[in-house]
Amino acid sequence: MPAGNRMHGGFSLVELLVAQAITLVLLAGIGRVFVATGHSYRLQDSLARMQENGRFVLEMLATDLRRAGYWGGIADMAHIEDNTPAGIRQGRRVAMDDGSCVDRNWARMLGYRVFGKDDTRRNYSCLPAGGTNAGDILVVRYMAPWVVGGTTTPLFRPQQYYLRSSVFEGKLFLGADQAAHTVTGLPARVAEVVARAYYIHTPAGSNSIPSLYRTMLANGRPVATEVARGVEQLQFQYGIDSDADGSVDRYLDAPPAGDTHTWRQVIAVRLWALLRAEYPETGYLNRNSYRLGNISLTPADAYRRQLYTRTVALRNRVTPP
Repeated sequence: MPAGNRMHGGFSLVELLVAQAITLVLLAGIGRVFVATGHSYRLQDSLARMQENGRFVLEMLATDLRRAGYWGGIADMAHIEDNTPAGIRQGRRVAMDDGSCVDRNWARMLGYRVFGKDDTRRNYSCLPAGGTNAGDILVVRYMAPWVVGGTTTPLFRPQQYYLRSSVFEGKLFLGADQAAHTVTGLPARVAEVVARAYYIHTPAGSNSIPSLYRTMLANGRPVATEVARGVEQLQFQYGIDSDADGSVDRYLDAPPAGDTHTWRQVIAVRLWALLRAEYPETGYLNRNSYRLGNISLTPADAYRRQLYTRTVALRNRVTPP
């Protein structure tokens, strides 16, 4: 066939427009799949983070509660002498009525293995300044399971509280004075006195996230640290053994600070932790109701939440009041 009569192949304008339209439809579909996949991933990641933090919070609190009131195996707390500066030598020290933890005296309230405040911040000045606080406060005290001289605590810190104890004798002292306070009888051990306060705090700022905080002593000075993000509420009730038969008779909210009799009857703690996603979810409205001890929350916002609860029996015997 002559060259001038050859047909040249190609797409017509209509075909190009149709192909372009099909391509746009496909791209739109792919985009929607991509957006949906991304949303699903963020949702699953948020739920996984809440579950991980929730399990961590429950286990951390349960571990500290099980240790509460451990004083090195001493048979009777009345045999513990307070040899700290301005201390008392009348056995266990009774907790201050106002529950203050502004200074290191907070750690030597050995008469309260557990202590708490019910949705109140009055006279509890160890909480961080600025931002907002919410929920109950839980305080636990015990003798650290790690002894001085090991890899965890190789040396005495001068302003930290320590307890040296045997079966029938105990001495509470500052690290700077440790050489002057020995005990008779075996076995004898010495370790830090651990005092920890747990509470919910939201730092100041528009993008701040409510978190579980813990205040503890660092060489005699209370220091607050964030331990788990997204913890929105924390509530506690205390199992009371009124007749000393070893079983819980009733659960109460935190008794007043000066009620030493009731605090020494606590043999279990029931706790609730409400975890909240760190960021709101577009198109989601949370109208669920959450019951935590003596409070109920119905948020009506765009945050997903999960509620965790556990009851922990206190293992260490307390000296009868």
